[in-house]
Amino acid sequence: MQRTLKWVGIVFLVIVAAVAVLLAFFDWNWLREPISSRISGELNRHFAIQGDLDVDMGWTPRITVNKIDLENADWGSKPEMLSVDRLQFSISLRDLLKGDVVLPEISVSKPRVLLEKNAKGQGNWEFDTNEKEESDRTEFPKIGRLMLEDSQLDYRDPNTRTELEVKASAAGAAKEQGVNLQGRGRFQDEPFILKMEGGSLLELWEKHKPYPVDLSMVAGETRVRVEGTFADPVQLKEPNLQLDLQGDSLAKLTPFIGVPLAETPPYKFSGRVTRADERWLIHDLKGKMGSSDIAGKVEYSAPEKRPFLKADIKSHRLDFKDLAGFIGADPKEKEEKERIFPDNPYDPKAIRSADADVNFYSDNIITPHLPIDEFKTHLKMDHGRITLEPLNFTIDIGQIASVIKLDARKDLIATKADIKIRKVPLKRLLAETRFEPESDGMFFGQILLDTTGNSVADMLGRGNGDITLLMDQGRVSNLLIELVGLDIAESLGFLLTKDKSTRVRCIIGNFKVTDGQMKTEPFVIDTADTNVKITGRIDLGEENADLRLDASPKDISILSARVPIYVKGRLKSPDVSPDKTRLAAKGAASAVLGVLLTPVAAIIPWIDWGLGKDSACYAMINQAMADDAAAKKKMSQGTTRRKSSVKRKAK
Repeated sequence: MQRTLKWVGIVFLVIVAAVAVLLAFFDWNWLREPISSRISGELNRHFAIQGDLDVDMGWTPRITVNKIDLENADWGSKPEMLSVDRLQFSISLRDLLKGDVVLPEISVSKPRVLLEKNAKGQGNWEFDTNEKEESDRTEFPKIGRLMLEDSQLDYRDPNTRTELEVKASAAGAAKEQGVNLQGRGRFQDEPFILKMEGGSLLELWEKHKPYPVDLSMVAGETRVRVEGTFADPVQLKEPNLQLDLQGDSLAKLTPFIGVPLAETPPYKFSGRVTRADERWLIHDLKGKMGSSDIAGKVEYSAPEKRPFLKADIKSHRLDFKDLAGFIGADPKEKEEKERIFPDNPYDPKAIRSADADVNFYSDNIITPHLPIDEFKTHLKMDHGRITLEPLNFTIDIGQIASVIKLDARKDLIATKADIKIRKVPLKRLLAETRFEPESDGMFFGQILLDTTGNSVADMLGRGNGDITLLMDQGRVSNLLIELVGLDIAESLGFLLTKDKSTRVRCIIGNFKVTDGQMKTEPFVIDTADTNVKITGRIDLGEENADLRLDASPKDISILSARVPIYVKGRLKSPDVSPDKTRLAAKGAASAVLGVLLTPVAAIIPWIDWGLGKDSACYAMINQAMADDAAAKKKMSQGTTRRKSSVKRKAK
């Protein structure tokens, strides 16, 4: 037995000695081609070791590789994606036998890395490799000392007009110093600065210790600061980060996240960032946009490389002018424009590029003209189709409830709007004016539009549909009535005396809209002493009005006091003037109503939505139709009698 063991020992020593002699005289350059071929096959890109490959043996071998090149994508701007002048590292064999990868020292000289995207958004770092299962934490070698000499990383993206040059540095023991990145360049043709500091290299190895990061970025007026930890920084897993974000407009964030955002006033937000699977979450978001406060939660992901933004936002002080950019107006516009309707175009291509699901709510709204108590909307954007359902404004006990649908799958956006007006008080619409105390009543209505166009102005200028407005059993300030043109002369008297009110039995206004032309069919105001018909049209495209108001007093003795009133010119500042050349035609008010309101019979079912059959408007329509029918019957009977008389005379 001892003899056998002796010979086994001798054989083992001979083998070890032979291996030692072989390694001592082995030409490691023989392995350059097999290694290069293996890596090239794995990455499906040409990889080459151009210089010498050398190994100093021992329990801690030192490996030196000179002149490393990795081919760029075939569409890349340069032949190489990666080049290294010299790579030197040592590896602990004792730890390797235990299953641990320990690199006591790494030195990299003149590494050059080019990361770039093509026009389709594809990155040159996307290799054609097999998917690998992800572990709980990416295994990262334990590094004792890292030295980077004259390192540089270039990043280019033509889609965002980005050119960035990053310098990386790391020196000293792993416990003492982490990685530091300093980058400068241009983003969207504006100056771009990037700074990042990571934790010590040993913390990449310690599985139960989060890795700290501190990143700041400046792109023009946009500033981002992220500070916190990652459980796995390589795979960006389990972040716990504090985010501070500010800039001059949310639209400047579109190139970073891929979701189109509207122009806004300056903003400043903060929040806490975590991650669940592939979804990045911003919790406890709070801050200001313009003079509005913003709070809520935001979620971002990119399923199948398609950006998706989900948000639940609330505001307890919403200045509506801060949302002007979402309807194509300029929220920073200081000079008043001649036109009313916003004309900044939406980009159909941008709308098609991403998806979104956003809820927005505010219970305190500041508006310059229309008093609003509550605002709520739910926006969905799905492959070029946008739905705002609901888009609701609450005014006192009333509401303007809307459903807006836009289809941007073609280069000209198709839009459908269904807007319902329910119990909106006239008194609230005249709030803080001298007309408020003497005014009362509820407005109802519906707006149906079907149109195309890439801006609000274009959409209205091409619109087709129907607009109906109604007010039942209210009171209107006499001064207001006189000022809008029922009797210009009397208005001067009201300005000098006590302002009284006129009871309004009913207002029915109906417009047929064709190619942006709103034509009255009909428009009637029935007050206690006067019936008024409004005829004409409004050009939404040119923003011009051409209307005529004819008043028919119910007291025949004051009929001569009324003359036609014309409303013409730009909608923003129309010219209101009486026709002094002729008086209104004499005739019974019921006859006027009969002719005007007979076509409005189709509106009666609509009135039931808010008023019921006992309403004054319902009664007015029925009475007008009955009077008109009686007048036609009387006319028909008169015609019959005349014909009979003619026949008798003929005999």
